[in-house]
Amino acid sequence: MLTDAAFNDIRRMIKRTVVRAQYRVGSTWYDSTLLETVITGDGIVRVKTQIAHGSPCTINRVRLISCSGDVWAEKAINVILENSYTHLLQWFDFTISESEVN
Repeated sequence: MLTDAAFNDIRRMIKRTVVRAQYRVGSTWYDSTLLETVITGDGIVRVKTQIAHGSPCTINRVRLISCSGDVWAEKAINVILENSYTHLLQWFDFTISESEVN
């Protein structure tokens, strides 16, 4: 079974690996601001991104990109940004766990 040190190493690896975020409007991808990546008190790795498109649109996907340029995580959303909205905050939570198979 993994030790606490192993879990902490995996969390820190995720924190180091995710370096940017993108969002999609229609079929076009745009870069968004990666606000922070934190390890919460209960061990969740939370990656926050802030989207500011600049004009009304419907955002249909958000993804995280690794330092090697690979898509690391992706999720479908359906958020309509109107003129009154300046930013959208999205986040990914990664919970690291282990299970034993008998």
